[in-house]
Amino acid sequence: MLQLSWTLCAFAAVVSSAFASPARTLGLGRRADSPPDGALVVGGDGDYSTVQAAVDALPDDDTDQIIFIYAGTYNEQVYIDRSGFTTIQGETSDASSYTGNTVTITQATSAGEVSNNDETATLRVHTDKFALYNVNLVNSFGQASSDGQALALSAYGSSAYYGVSFVSWQDTVLAQSGVQFYGSSYIEGATDYIFGQDACAFFHKCTIASAGAGYITANGRESSDGDSIYVINESNIITADSASDDLSGKVYLGRPWREYARVVFTSNTLGNLINSEGWRIWNSGDERTDNVLFAEYASSGDGANDDGRADFATILSSASGYSISDILGSDYADWVDASYI
Repeated sequence: MLQLSWTLCAFAAVVSSAFASPARTLGLGRRADSPPDGALVVGGDGDYSTVQAAVDALPDDDTDQIIFIYAGTYNEQVYIDRSGFTTIQGETSDASSYTGNTVTITQATSAGEVSNNDETATLRVHTDKFALYNVNLVNSFGQASSDGQALALSAYGSSAYYGVSFVSWQDTVLAQSGVQFYGSSYIEGATDYIFGQDACAFFHKCTIASAGAGYITANGRESSDGDSIYVINESNIITADSASDDLSGKVYLGRPWREYARVVFTSNTLGNLINSEGWRIWNSGDERTDNVLFAEYASSGDGANDDGRADFATILSSASGYSISDILGSDYADWVDASYI
């Protein structure tokens, strides 16, 4: 059960070939404070006042297109499903991280208002050809006793996110399908805030911040032959500045949304918010832990624990089998921006 081979995400090499495009990465390095040549421009002196208006203006063909967004707050939901490769870049003086972001897309829709979780998202990606740089995605709905799912991102397709900030409370990032890369990004929430069923997703050098007691991940792999796995690598797991309570020992690395969930943490620094057991059952009487892969390698920090984790969790002796190429496919370098590796 605990051995991962290249066949785990065997479809990754096939799906990621969708990124084989001259515009697949911007190679931004340190600065992105003006539009690239040929980009559609939102805000500032651009032709579009909303991001969705610029998206709607793109031809629905197989061409590569870029949208540049000037600094500002844009109150809207954005939906992308065009066939060509689409790159969206937010204005920043330092493209290497989310910390210099000046563009925020925000709204406040919850599951109680629409027909499904996807429709709550600030950004809905329904394509296998998409990259986002240096934008803050916020769902400001907040906490709720029921129907509190309120996504910042809904990703139905192979896609990449660089220096992006994702903020909500419950179900912040839906990594649902395809192969997905998250580099040097910030993800904040409290309940199951990285979740999904079919995607192979690699989170690299991210800051993952809990705003309340709860669970970071909720992977929904449903069967033994499902491809889905989340690997969180070389990231910092912290208490969010927005947290109003002391979260010491009140946060778990994950719980199983479905019975064959797979989540692996490799070489991360865990703050004292992480409970000593590390991982949690789904619910009492509905544990869903018999077939999970919940594993860690080389965790450090106050939340690390090599001895007392839950009995259905594993401490790995190496990270072999869980590298970026294992998860995203051997050709990941053809579409993942090397500036973020």
